[in-house]
Amino acid sequence: MIIIAGFVLMSAIGSLAREQDAVPTTEPATEPAATMPSAQILSLIADLDNPDFSVRQAAENKLIDLGNEIEPMLRSAMEGKLSDEARARLNDVIGRLEESRLLHATITMHYKNTPLQTVLNEFAWQAGGDLEVRHPTVTSYAQDRTASIDLDHADFWQALRTVSEVSGLRPGLGPLGITLAPSPQRALVQIDLAGPYAREAGGLLISPRTCQEFRMINYSGNQPMIPTTLSLIIDVIPEPKLHVIGASNFNWLRECVDDKGQSLVPPGINPRFVRPMARRREWWWPLQVTFQPTPQMGTKIARLRGQLDFTAQTRSEIIEINDITHARDVTRNIGDMALTVRSCQKTNLNYQLSMTFQGVTSGDAMLQDFLTSVELVDDDGQAVRRQAFNTTPTPGGVLINIVFLPSMTTPTKLRWERTLEQKKLSVPFELDNLPLPTGP
Repeated sequence: MIIIAGFVLMSAIGSLAREQDAVPTTEPATEPAATMPSAQILSLIADLDNPDFSVRQAAENKLIDLGNEIEPMLRSAMEGKLSDEARARLNDVIGRLEESRLLHATITMHYKNTPLQTVLNEFAWQAGGDLEVRHPTVTSYAQDRTASIDLDHADFWQALRTVSEVSGLRPGLGPLGITLAPSPQRALVQIDLAGPYAREAGGLLISPRTCQEFRMINYSGNQPMIPTTLSLIIDVIPEPKLHVIGASNFNWLRECVDDKGQSLVPPGINPRFVRPMARRREWWWPLQVTFQPTPQMGTKIARLRGQLDFTAQTRSEIIEINDITHARDVTRNIGDMALTVRSCQKTNLNYQLSMTFQGVTSGDAMLQDFLTSVELVDDDGQAVRRQAFNTTPTPGGVLINIVFLPSMTTPTKLRWERTLEQKKLSVPFELDNLPLPTGP
């Protein structure tokens, strides 16, 4: 079958089962959202046409800060009489609120002494991701445990902190995104939400990982050991609802000064630390920069400013083929193209998938999108990791062979989240007071 989702969130949460026996401590809202602008909203809209630029800008920023709940009021106000300036600014506010709603989760949960698994399932559903909350290690841990939680319109990172605290589960980063687990062993990268140096910006957690110093001593000149380079690594982790499909750390560093006011920005870009833009789903990516220390360098990075430029998926199409291990010559038509599964067989514990894609060539963006996002998933929605793939041009198309790693469960379907719309985003961020590993 083919499933089409009008918004990327649906692709991320379709496999999650929400508990039916959950009883929130507050009744879900049944009243429609208010559409008539309140007095506060009308006052701010009036300020959008104020002769003073700073007043206009402050009013626009305040409307954005009020959040998605006021969007129906603003759309209602757009139907009234407005100046060109006010209408343009109000349209910009609505666009930014809509973008926030599409790309960022807002978590509201009110539970008291509720089964922990129910709380975890609900959190994952609202977050727009899997979070591996139905992994056997988590379900076993959650059995016979309860939790109480109160969140109102919290952003994902705030909600993740709270859920981690009330559940005792640790957040980490697995091969397919953020996970919650009772022990850190399953995570590839630990997420320290309590770290003093991490910052949040635009749905991203920006967390310094290491700053490593390299030293040398010049024996021929009888000189003391001096630092030669400092390598700083920063992890960038997007929230689950923010589907980053292309990211680069090229030219991300804008300013970096130590606590003596000296610039640490190296001249030029070190190609070793530049990764080209990719179309795969980015669950995290590292930023790296190498500084050239001096004897007069301070002991801290007083201020580091950067900007992250990336592409986010805003609309997608989900294409699924069921009973994948028994599928033979099953075709799905996508416009004037045809995707055909020839076979999916288990060989030496790996799953070997053979397909043809008619109507594309080896360099097509759609083929690259397919190769980086196609998955085999089991009944619980758990994805089987890809190990390798190769493509061979054929008359009118491409032959594709993909090897998937061994899985504890049998895959039941092929799933491809095809990107239909995307948006380029820029997120500025700032870090401060990072200790430097300099010393005698």
